[in-house]
Amino acid sequence: MNLRDLNYLVAVADFKNFTQAANFCAIGQPTLSTQIKKLEDYLGVTIFNRENNTVTVTDYGEVIVQIARDILTQVALMRKIAQEPQNPYSGKLSIGAFPSLASYVLPEYIFKIKHSYPDLKLHVLEEKTDSLIKMLTNLTLDAALIALPIENSDLEYGILFEDPFKLAVNIDHPLSVENKVNINCIESENLLLLDEGHCLRGQALKLCSSFKLLSDDFRASSLETLRFMVKNGTGITLMPSVAIQKNESDICYLDIEQEPGRTIALVWHKNNPKKVLFKEFCQLLNYKPTA
Repeated sequence: MNLRDLNYLVAVADFKNFTQAANFCAIGQPTLSTQIKKLEDYLGVTIFNRENNTVTVTDYGEVIVQIARDILTQVALMRKIAQEPQNPYSGKLSIGAFPSLASYVLPEYIFKIKHSYPDLKLHVLEEKTDSLIKMLTNLTLDAALIALPIENSDLEYGILFEDPFKLAVNIDHPLSVENKVNINCIESENLLLLDEGHCLRGQALKLCSSFKLLSDDFRASSLETLRFMVKNGTGITLMPSVAIQKNESDICYLDIEQEPGRTIALVWHKNNPKKVLFKEFCQLLNYKPTA
C-alpha cells in the first residue's frame, strides 16, 4: 500500500466510476482497477461494490476511504509545512472564489494583496463552492472566498462583508416604478436562475420556497448572462450588490423587503501554516459594495 493507491481509492470513491477516476488520476482504467483490487486483497475487505456498471462504497469501504482521505490530508500538510519558507510573507499562495463573486471582487483583492505583500506569488482560480471546499479540506488550495454558512469543522474563516441581493428587472417592467418590493410579488414572474452547483441558485430557491416558480427552463452559467437576459426582457433575476454596475441602462435594481443576501468570508484550513497571514488578509480586504 502506498500514497498513490490511496489517491486511486479516494478518486473512485469520489467519482463512483472507474473510468472517470482513471482519467482524473491520468492512468489507464485497467491499471486503476488492478491496483484497487490489490488493495482490497491486501486489506481483506471489499471496498467497492461493482454491479451493472455502477460503483458503490461498502460500509467497511466508507471507513477505509475516510482514513485514506485523512492520511492524504496530513501528507499534504506535511509537504506544505516543509515547503514553507522562513519568511511567511513570501512563496506561493493559492486563492479561489466562486463564479458569481470572483470577477467582481478578486481583481481588487489581488491588487491589494500584491501591493501589501509583494513577495507572495499568487495563483488565482474560479470554482464552484463545493469544489473550493473540497480543495481547502485536502489542502490543495490555501484560501477561498465563500458565502457562509460553512459546515466543515476543518475550516476557519474571517468575515469580509455583507452582500445584499437586489431584484433586477427590465426598465419597462411594471415593477420598475417601485422602490422596494416583497419577494412574493414575483410568484407569477419568470425568475431567471444560475445553473446547478452555483450557491446563488440555491439561495434564490430558498428565498422563493413559499411558492412555485413560473419557469425554470433557462439556467445561466454566469451573472453576466442573466444581466443580458433581463436587459432583453426575458425575465427577472436576483443580483448580488457586488455585481451591480453603475449607470446601467435598461435595468432597474429594486430593494427587497425580506432583505436577502449573503455573508462573504475568507476561508482556510485550520492547520494551514499561513493561517496568521489569512487573518491579516481579513483586515486588509475590507471590501464595501458600492451599490
